[in-house]
Amino acid sequence: MKKHDIEKELKIDICLYYMSQLHVNMCKIDITQGKNKGKTCGEANKVCRHRIMTCKVCDKTFNRDTVYYSHVKTCRPIIDQSSAVIRGLESVVAKIDIIEKKIDRIAQEPSVSNYITNNTNHIVASNTNNIQIIISDVGAFKALCDKMGTTEATLFLCDLASKPKTITLFEKVYLEGDPSNYPIANNDGKDFYYRDKDNNIICDAGGQEIAQLGKRLMQNTFLEAANPLLTRFVRQNEGDHDGDDEDYDKFRELQNAACRCKVDKTFPVDLYKRTYNPKHDFFLNP
Repeated sequence: MKKHDIEKELKIDICLYYMSQLHVNMCKIDITQGKNKGKTCGEANKVCRHRIMTCKVCDKTFNRDTVYYSHVKTCRPIIDQSSAVIRGLESVVAKIDIIEKKIDRIAQEPSVSNYITNNTNHIVASNTNNIQIIISDVGAFKALCDKMGTTEATLFLCDLASKPKTITLFEKVYLEGDPSNYPIANNDGKDFYYRDKDNNIICDAGGQEIAQLGKRLMQNTFLEAANPLLTRFVRQNEGDHDGDDEDYDKFRELQNAACRCKVDKTFPVDLYKRTYNPKHDFFLNP
């Protein structure tokens, strides 16, 4: 390659790099599917995913990174399986499979808007109106969709993914309406009270159990919301078509947030403030 050509390519690469840093998508490729059909990639998508990528296993070439990554999940070489490269690839595929299986499991869990049920990891409470509510680590996305609509619920969770705070989700799902009907309460700022599955009032000293449940709730709700986005994106981008990337961007936001989930140490403190109620039925009618 001539020196002039090398310098020209270098200038193009530098230009593309700075454009990516400024989050400017100047891609002129036309979108052929989805709600933005007829627009260019630059007009519809924040990030351009058009790039030539070649599978190192079968040498097949793709013009979109999302299609390429979907392909490498299933492409298997017929070579020595002890290869470090193959072991690395299989490790990545295994992690993806674990996430997808967890999404499938969560999607099959039953849930309704007035009560969210799960056979394990739950806290049961009942109020004076005999309405039973189960605080579960699954099913919250369905409850949010019933309250807000699917689009608004998804946007709410994408915002939460950027600044995760367990109390924000917990409040939206469980702490709306009359505080006397909350399924959890405290009267001393130290311990939470709620009913177990046998309808006995129990004391969660220091909120250790609810803190762990809050972590699972956040993680599972992000995955619940990510599942339909990925399904729709794959359907729009079947083969090597150019569909909308908005669903994929949201899917990655939610997926990454789920992977980063950890116990929110501020959650019990925030929950104490929101559920402090010495006049709650738990304390008046033990």
